[in-house]
Amino acid sequence: MIRLRGRTDKGRRWQQEIEFDLAVTLVREHMAVVVNPFTIRRLYTNKAFRQYILKRDNYTCFFCGEYGDTIDHLLPKAKGGHTTPVNCVCACNLCNQSKADRWLDDFMQDDAL
Repeated sequence: MIRLRGRTDKGRRWQQEIEFDLAVTLVREHMAVVVNPFTIRRLYTNKAFRQYILKRDNYTCFFCGEYGDTIDHLLPKAKGGHTTPVNCVCACNLCNQSKADRWLDDFMQDDAL
């Protein structure tokens, strides 16, 4: 087990124990940094992460190119995806709701019809 530390949107500190494989994923996908061999630190609060993704993607929906103000997981959380910069993109509300927890390829193929 690895200790994950972070802060809430209001600045309160928190920590939890997570599996080693998840810790590796969070560090590899730029959501956390290694503090020591037993601890990683989350880089973003929830609010800061949302703002980072929206600004990174210039408030443009990854799927349709229109204005976007929501965050969507390319690999849905329900299918094992994580909330990391590599797995999250800006999406408009319509695309986000339409994609739901479908695989990216299935959504893009259905959307093209």
